[in-house]
Amino acid sequence: MIYSFVVPIYGDGALARDFCVELQKVFREYLMSDQIEGAVEVLFVDDGSRNDSARLVKEACDEFPFAKLVVLSRNFGQHVAISCGYRFARGQFVGMLNVDQEDPPSQLLLLIDALKTETFDIVGGLYAKRDVPLFAKVTSYLFNLVLNRLTGYNSPVNASTVRVMNRKFLDAYNALTERSRFLPGLELWLGFRYGHVPVTHQRRKVGKSSYNFRRRFRMALDSVISFSDFPLKVTVKLGFLVVLIGVLLLLALIVDKLFFRAFLPGYLSTITAIVLIGGIQVMVTGVACLYIGRILAEVQGRPLFVVRETFGDLGDNSRHLP
Repeated sequence: MIYSFVVPIYGDGALARDFCVELQKVFREYLMSDQIEGAVEVLFVDDGSRNDSARLVKEACDEFPFAKLVVLSRNFGQHVAISCGYRFARGQFVGMLNVDQEDPPSQLLLLIDALKTETFDIVGGLYAKRDVPLFAKVTSYLFNLVLNRLTGYNSPVNASTVRVMNRKFLDAYNALTERSRFLPGLELWLGFRYGHVPVTHQRRKVGKSSYNFRRRFRMALDSVISFSDFPLKVTVKLGFLVVLIGVLLLLALIVDKLFFRAFLPGYLSTITAIVLIGGIQVMVTGVACLYIGRILAEVQGRPLFVVRETFGDLGDNSRHLP
């Protein structure tokens, strides 16, 4: 197998057939052969869809011999589903893209050519322009910008989700053991040679993305906790700031007592100080608990994912399961 492409599915299995049609067309031209299943495989990973997506993907797999399916026992999250697909991928070049074709399969060829001709180990796409609503564009930009500042990484703020990597990079990624997965952060942490090429974005043909603001916020929070101790440092600085404010207030009260008027404790100032300090304590405790919860998940040592069933020839499945 030369090329493996991982495609996560969550409720959008109806798009699988159109995706296979387009990918087959692209690689028939690229490989100059009508039979691409010996060189190309598509690994759909159903991430616990609540509808009949698995059945629809199976129908696509029946029609297209190069398509395979892995069904997870429940929803583990998109990045874990992609990591599952990476475990099963057998190609020398492995890529990832979404089934909605916002990144058309034709863009894979640009990444593959860059990977073969340049000295990169992984190549991702860069958007010159995205055909998405303004709110989604702004939140995505801010997410990447803030994440770069907090984690110290330098991921392009206009990076796409499509990527292609060589076998050396994939084997290194599959050796990672942490339960919390944020693909861009882990890819940069591995330290291999990372390149980018311009790609074209198009609006999805059917439905809408399941990545709403709430899911983006949760992913951003998980990513920061996974790759940065910045929140802990902020809480320490905040503690020093509260102490400083307390000392200044104490000095102000002493000066007021000695030089201006008799000291009468103020109800409002007392309540304000209690609420302020109490709120900060709760916040600091909450941040610490987030990190403790992450530590608990890691030390429990549970599998990264659980496979309910597979469909299609995936080789020796047992060696890929966690």
